[in-house]
Amino acid sequence: MCTCSGPLAVELPRSVEAPAMARGLVTQHLCGEHGQAAVAAARLLATELTTCAVLYGSLPIRLEMECVEDRLRIAVTHSTTAQDVDEVPVDEEGGLRSALLDKLTRSWGVERIPHGRRLWCVLPTEVLPTGRVPSQRTTARAAHSRA
Repeated sequence: MCTCSGPLAVELPRSVEAPAMARGLVTQHLCGEHGQAAVAAARLLATELTTCAVLYGSLPIRLEMECVEDRLRIAVTHSTTAQDVDEVPVDEEGGLRSALLDKLTRSWGVERIPHGRRLWCVLPTEVLPTGRVPSQRTTARAAHSRA
């Protein structure tokens, strides 16, 4: 975990204002030390995950964000009675757009949690963690992963 900023966990309304609120929260709480290179992508991805939660979930909707120096994890959880994570459409109108997630993240997914689902992604911050040296290897991106 980053020593410059703590994790963020905020409940959002199930309304058309929620994606804009998520963008604002990302801007306000993104780690100033590590996250500034990722601010545009983080805002876009928080919007994407929150929009899906508003469309396909119910309250409570919760935005979580955590900086770990070289990566930023964003997750949006929501309540649902759906039994299958596949009930969140991918690449359909209003659904998660996998090309966007694949392009901007290291990994992403939709997972079942008690009483709901978690939509999550991990994106690079362009900062090396303390003590690491640059690698010539590119980071593999996971497509739509399920837990």
